[in-house]
Amino acid sequence: MSISEQPDPDRTVSDEDVSEIAESEPDVGVEEVVTAEDAPLTAVPGRRWRWAVVAPVALLAVSAVACAAVYLFLFRPDQLTNDAAQQQVLAAAREGSEAVLSYSSENLDASLADAKSHLTGEFLDQYSKFTDDVVRPAVTQKGVKTEAHVARAAVSEMHPDTAQVLVFVNQVTTSKDRPSPALATSSVMVTMVRSGGQWLISEFKPI
Repeated sequence: MSISEQPDPDRTVSDEDVSEIAESEPDVGVEEVVTAEDAPLTAVPGRRWRWAVVAPVALLAVSAVACAAVYLFLFRPDQLTNDAAQQQVLAAAREGSEAVLSYSSENLDASLADAKSHLTGEFLDQYSKFTDDVVRPAVTQKGVKTEAHVARAAVSEMHPDTAQVLVFVNQVTTSKDRPSPALATSSVMVTMVRSGGQWLISEFKPI
């Protein structure tokens, strides 16, 4: 409508006029409704985003701890007591027993040092005292020579860090007074402990 055109006071407003006014006037004060699906990602609250990141990490950490627990309490002990572990402790018990019961004047210091390398704990102290007080004088003065051989050995008890091994020993001894070999047989319960990655003798008990 131009300025020159004056409204007719006698003119009635028709339905067409109302429609034109409604279409020509912009909507004022009407809020646009945004659904959750149409909302941008930045509209998600910060807490929800943090939980979306933290939850998977927490689940991974829990899974790792669970796997470690299964390994430590189930799988690892089985590994340390299986057939391979028993063969290791048997070999260590055989070698250690033969070293403890074998010595001669030819290489006394070396043989005693080798025997001590298979021992640990109180038994190491007892063996050191016994060899100093009894074995060394007998070897140097009377020419005592003894050689031991483990005929049989069997694991009696097996745990991840300790084991009981029954050994059957044949021991041949000679001396200046008795040059003819004297054979002695004995059975010994050997207590083995795992120390520093190897099996060592902590007790040597004839039975």
